[in-house]
Amino acid sequence: MPSLNTPPLRAVQRLSPQDWLAAAEKRLISGGIDSVKIGLLAKDLGVTRGSFYWHFKDRDHLLDVMLASWHSFSLGIFDDLLLKEGSCGMDEFLRLVHLWIDEEQFDAGLEAAIRDWARVSEDVAEVVKDVDEGRIKAIKRIFLDFGYEDDEAFIRARITYFHQVGYYTIGYNETLDERMALLPLYVSVLTGKLSQEEIALYF
Repeated sequence: MPSLNTPPLRAVQRLSPQDWLAAAEKRLISGGIDSVKIGLLAKDLGVTRGSFYWHFKDRDHLLDVMLASWHSFSLGIFDDLLLKEGSCGMDEFLRLVHLWIDEEQFDAGLEAAIRDWARVSEDVAEVVKDVDEGRIKAIKRIFLDFGYEDDEAFIRARITYFHQVGYYTIGYNETLDERMALLPLYVSVLTGKLSQEEIALYF
């Protein structure tokens, strides 16, 4: 009989698949794919291993769902940047900038962890490639809305995207204030539209 002072394990019905996915993502970020194990996740969540199987067949099923969820969400947030009624290419580009800088939807830690996982899994690498190509397609659409021709819009989209991916991959140590101070110049150079002084009025 358990001690009256022993806190009960969390009730199974209180956990959702999203709870397990969130725990798995946290593990992936902190310890890599090898740390995403059922026993460790159950310990993190304060439940028994058995409760895992209410939602997933096995570890591979969990990983598949986690990857599919990242794929869908990662493309969706970029598609949401595109032209809306009353907006223009600059509005879209500034939404892109804030997506990366604010990091309210874009999770840089998870992004890096997924890319590390892709280095040891061809299947994951294919998913990452699909996400990269989909994001570049969305950013290209922004440059088309600026008025650029197809080829230049594509190259500007690539430069913009590769610049930001490289920023996270390198892990460049820069404060938010430092980034914001340089932001008008970045936007001016990457878009080829307006001077940095003109762009500064948007911030």
